[in-house]
Amino acid sequence: MKPKKFNRFNAFIPVKDIRQTLDYYRDALGFYDEWIMGTDGGVRRDDMQVIFCQEPGYIKQINDGTYRLVLFWFVDNVDEIYREFTDDRKLQIVDDLATRPWGMREFSIYDINGYLIRISEETGE
Repeated sequence: MKPKKFNRFNAFIPVKDIRQTLDYYRDALGFYDEWIMGTDGGVRRDDMQVIFCQEPGYIKQINDGTYRLVLFWFVDNVDEIYREFTDDRKLQIVDDLATRPWGMREFSIYDINGYLIRISEETGE
């Protein structure tokens, strides 16, 4: 009998336009298209998969200028990823790379749908 175990979590993240979002994640963030079916689609980079659904009305409610939904990406070698993302990619960097008091080295960007993405690596401290 297999032991109980949670393996992974993924949500359909609402976006304004599925094609624009997939193109942005591929061209600006280095992901590759995995699939698209109607108004749903997903991309992958290494072991991380991100799945989207086109829901432009919902985006206005959750990323309204006062509050933004925060997405955390946990990575290895955040310093290299920061260099990659600041190397002429014209990404909207919100917080520069820094070691935080809570034991994470991270930086933040906004994506084209208004999500705040915190890209983090544990420091082991």
